Amino acid sequence: MTIWRLAWRTALRRRRLFLWNVAVPLLLLTPVALSAAAAPHRVAVFGVFIVFFGAFGSAIPAVRDARDGWLDEILRAGYSSPRWLLERTLAGTTIDALQLAPAVLVLLWSAGGAGAGAVVLLAVLATLWFANLLGPLVAAAVRSLAEAALASAALSLLLLHFAGFFRTPAPGWTSLVAEWNPYTPLRAALTAGTGGMPMDASVWLRSLLVAAGVTFGAAVFASDWSRRLRWPRTP
Repeated sequence: MTIWRLAWRTALRRRRLFLWNVAVPLLLLTPVALSAAAAPHRVAVFGVFIVFFGAFGSAIPAVRDARDGWLDEILRAGYSSPRWLLERTLAGTTIDALQLAPAVLVLLWSAGGAGAGAVVLLAVLATLWFANLLGPLVAAAVRSLAEAALASAALSLLLLHFAGFFRTPAPGWTSLVAEWNPYTPLRAALTAGTGGMPMDASVWLRSLLVAAGVTFGAAVFASDWSRRLRWPRTP
């Protein structure tokens, strides 16, 4: 059985948890989407939630799987580290996107931004891919679930800040960093979906290059950092 199928089977088997992961974003984000808050404020709240949803949902299970010996069993069964990483990331991305879709649709409906729906969907998928990819990398650098949560939050907030979610990047190096930030397309897409400036297609290029580069690097060195991820740690 592939990691992809196993992840989906596990998610669907835990129906109560799956529905809870749909309901919580709806309960927390619907009031924001329907509020009279300015579009940049709604974009910031949705951006933080989407990134945290992917990052926490990836890093914490990675630590738990390593601690419980599940990762060791997978790799000893002949599953390669790069394949485990990519299938796990793809499964996490699609599951997270499905669970977040209702809340995102409420935002688009409330703002009359249905025309930007396809762009927003692509941006959410790209964001969740990167967040899910960072999860195991963060987990390999920490020693507990608490540290995984803290490191994921700190790294996510740093990337969100430099993507311009909290303030418009000033001309200069901050603007340059934003152009290469993997989360910048999400900000631009959500802004377009809430009636702001239309999304410029050029926003995608540099951000996707960074995401592709990180994906390639993580896959190439997966065998090395997956050894650091195992629990207890191997020398």
